[in-house]
Amino acid sequence: MLYDIRSISLDEWLPDRCMPAGDPFDPTALIPEHGCGSLAAHCQKFAPGDRRLLEGLYRDVLDRYGCCGFVAWYEGKIVGYNNFFPREIAKDIRFYGWGTDEDIASNTLVHNCISILRNDNFRRRGIGTNLMLHSLRWGKSQGWERMEVHLVLPNIASGFANEQKSGQAFWEKLGFSVFRSEEANSATKEIYGVNERYSMAVDLRR
Repeated sequence: MLYDIRSISLDEWLPDRCMPAGDPFDPTALIPEHGCGSLAAHCQKFAPGDRRLLEGLYRDVLDRYGCCGFVAWYEGKIVGYNNFFPREIAKDIRFYGWGTDEDIASNTLVHNCISILRNDNFRRRGIGTNLMLHSLRWGKSQGWERMEVHLVLPNIASGFANEQKSGQAFWEKLGFSVFRSEEANSATKEIYGVNERYSMAVDLRR
């Protein structure tokens, strides 16, 4: 299967939803949404349904840093994406899994979300791995020193299908290691049957 990985672009498609079930989608055929729930819920600058605020966030990050994630395209349609933000922006918008106030490592990117089309033809095809490899290569090339991902699930079958974070082993194969564990909240315990979630990081200077 041949697919392209391209940087998030204001001119193509801004990630504004989790990947649906079904076939790859043409972004020009969709009604634009105001943004993923994690951004809307945790950012005081966002108002429900206001698309301009999502576009403003992406425009600001792309203008200042040049990249904030990648999109996977198959025959001109979208099959997945990931996004990340510099720590100062991640902390400002407080998206799902941004970290904690105790996280102070400088020159750090924080991964927000990775989402692949819910279609068996596109799962287990290396799309998520390739999105992350592009992200890590970009971070290294731009002089970033570290990338973090938070609220990672332990290695359980349901964890690998989790839309935002995937499972611990996925990140370990990319060079990430656990630097903090925390007790899972009640919803995570109930849905996934786990008691812990992890913060993981990789050194981009290596």
